[in-house]
Amino acid sequence: MIAPRWRKVLRDLWLHKPRTALVVLAIVIGITGAGAVLDAWSLVRLVTRDGYLATNPASATLRVDSVDAALLAQVRALPMIRNAEARRTTRSAAIVNGAVVSALLFSSADVSASTVATVVHEQGSWPPADGSVVIEHSSMSFASAGMGDTLTLQLEGNAPARLRVAGVARDQGLAPGWMDHEVYVFVSPRTLAAMGGKASFNQLQIVVRDGNGASFDREVNRRAAVEVKALVERAGHTVLDVDVPIPGRHMHAAQMDSLLMIKGAFGVLMLILSGFLVVNLMAAMLTGQVREIGVMKSIGARTSQIAVMYLAVAFALGVIACVIAIPLAAFVGRWYAEFAASLLNFSVDGVPIPTRAIVLQLVVGALLPVVAAAFPVMRGCGISVGESLRDLGMSPRDAGAGGGVLRGASGVARPLLLSLRNAFRKRQRMAFTLLTLAMGGAVFLAALDLRAGIRGSVGLIYDEYNKFDLTIRFTKSHAADSIEHAAARVAGVETVEAWTGARAAVDHSDGMLEGSFALTAFNPATKLVAYPLEGGRWLSDSGANELVVSKALLLTEPSLAVGSDVSLVINGQSTKWHVVGAAVSGPSVTAYASRATLSRVLGDSLARTIVVRTKAKDGAAQSELIQRLRDSLEHDGFDVESSQLMQVNRVVVEDHLLMVAGFLLVMAQLTVVVGGLGLASTMSLSILERTREIGVLRAIGARHSSILAMVQIEGLVISVCSWLLAIPLSLPISVALGNAFGKVMFPVATSWVPVWSGVAIWFGVVILVSVVACAWPAWRATRITTAAALAYE
Repeated sequence: MIAPRWRKVLRDLWLHKPRTALVVLAIVIGITGAGAVLDAWSLVRLVTRDGYLATNPASATLRVDSVDAALLAQVRALPMIRNAEARRTTRSAAIVNGAVVSALLFSSADVSASTVATVVHEQGSWPPADGSVVIEHSSMSFASAGMGDTLTLQLEGNAPARLRVAGVARDQGLAPGWMDHEVYVFVSPRTLAAMGGKASFNQLQIVVRDGNGASFDREVNRRAAVEVKALVERAGHTVLDVDVPIPGRHMHAAQMDSLLMIKGAFGVLMLILSGFLVVNLMAAMLTGQVREIGVMKSIGARTSQIAVMYLAVAFALGVIACVIAIPLAAFVGRWYAEFAASLLNFSVDGVPIPTRAIVLQLVVGALLPVVAAAFPVMRGCGISVGESLRDLGMSPRDAGAGGGVLRGASGVARPLLLSLRNAFRKRQRMAFTLLTLAMGGAVFLAALDLRAGIRGSVGLIYDEYNKFDLTIRFTKSHAADSIEHAAARVAGVETVEAWTGARAAVDHSDGMLEGSFALTAFNPATKLVAYPLEGGRWLSDSGANELVVSKALLLTEPSLAVGSDVSLVINGQSTKWHVVGAAVSGPSVTAYASRATLSRVLGDSLARTIVVRTKAKDGAAQSELIQRLRDSLEHDGFDVESSQLMQVNRVVVEDHLLMVAGFLLVMAQLTVVVGGLGLASTMSLSILERTREIGVLRAIGARHSSILAMVQIEGLVISVCSWLLAIPLSLPISVALGNAFGKVMFPVATSWVPVWSGVAIWFGVVILVSVVACAWPAWRATRITTAAALAYE
């Protein structure tokens, strides 16, 4: 048998179904948004930590001229080394849909028996058999190749080889191939030799030993790498580069954690705004039951008993919301986790969402409405019996509050003036509603500002900084003048320059060569780049070893500060350089030098790359030109290894970044929905409190249209105020979001001035939200008969 007070609770919920549904919907949106981020973060963290550690990642990787069996045995015999393995990486070209793209081939003695940085076999044959290849999972879409397809690969100076894709594997230590525009392929040493490649290995991967096995102390790993480097050099080999990653942590895991933390902040904001909505809705429920509370008290009910009743209602609504929201959050979170994991070259397929994440969502979802309802419940239940029985739904103080705001207003129609005053009657409720809707708008504007900032920054790189439209790389080096002259003869070419380059690493005092970077060389008077300087000056023709570093490189290698003298190891040789400037050139970790200077350092004046500015700027004409350029150059004896349109690269980069920003925009839109629900609840409560007032208006002749207009105008007043408040609130959010995104993903321009198109869009959104949110309360107001309204208690 259900106790009478609990029957009353169930009856109240049933009689006020729209209000009950509104509370549940508000909590569902908040839990879904925050829960989706929590689920995604939990899954990504799980696969990047446990999945990455399961591959037994290398403590350090040394790039050397060659590694033989004797050298490998000596390295394995070192006390600090638990294991060491050798492999070869070979630069190649792949023919994909008629276009030449870059490919990287990996080969080792027996990749299936490898225990260092292991590769996960997904389907087909493994290890790669002679005469076939295994493609890396993240390269499949970029290579337009899958199981059973044929992939055409070509090594420098050799004929193309058509090889069947016999398997698919995933190397979780690589950045995704589709992101880096790289085709990753695993081949056997015999297949590589048949293609014209070298059979010797050129990478040495080590796992450092400590008391418990693999070392998770980066300094210990660096000391071990120094010891291995010294051993390799004593054996007569050359070490070209040394990489010591953060132990046990994927190279992009920190960025992804930071990105999910940003989105988690959005989720928490939605929860807080949902809490505001619950406050208003519980206040609405109590407003309509003030006299019932008085009756219950008059027959002996204690304040605590009544409070428990309403808090139990809030708890029950929270549990109902969780039943709906948690599966939704799991679905959205898994979908986004799959996308986020793909950015790290992982997969979350078959990985369950951690139980603690589900439990946390259940606890927060069930307790959020209880905590949010606590204040209005205690306030409503604390009213005395006399006050509750005399309640008219609107106190004299509330009735006059709105009038004080607009006192003395003249020239305003009476119905309009009444609507304006009604909007400000309950100032605390008005503040909650304004803050909820304005915060939704601020987040919405900040997300639009971020999207505009991404497009603007990408536009700067591809329109202002880099003034060329395509690049062509050759299978071998040629005299710079000859390839420039051959390319310039092709109709449609406006400007062409031959560039050279190499990999360089800072030669630290302890002998380490960590963090190699690209060194690009061109004529200092180049017309095809215009990088703004953040310090120092541009390159000169003095003939000195001058270096300009990108801002991105300076962040990772502070020793390359402007004015410093550094030793760089290039092709195994150490040379002195002077850093003369720091340039803003985008996210690439690059340094720039004079082509003549680098040619002198390398002892080689040949070039393998040309960059071209075209006369036509539309994509179709540029695609046609790049094909004619390749045909003409190959006819002249210049074998093309790869070619790339900058416009295509721009679209890939922009789409990738906007995809990340798009999720933030979706979160912002959910926040706006919560704000709209808050406005709807406020208007419903306002109509409930003014039931008698509406009856009086009806009695003196007010029409349905007049009542509708008054309600809609009241909602519009609140919405327009929230629009105005959202603009200044969005500015610090926009700047903080831009700075955080720049540190995590890509530097974007930030400004304390909003994107005015976004402000206009937000104005249209608030008007639409106002009309929709007020539609139900306005319709209900017109359905109240005059007699019922005047008799309302």
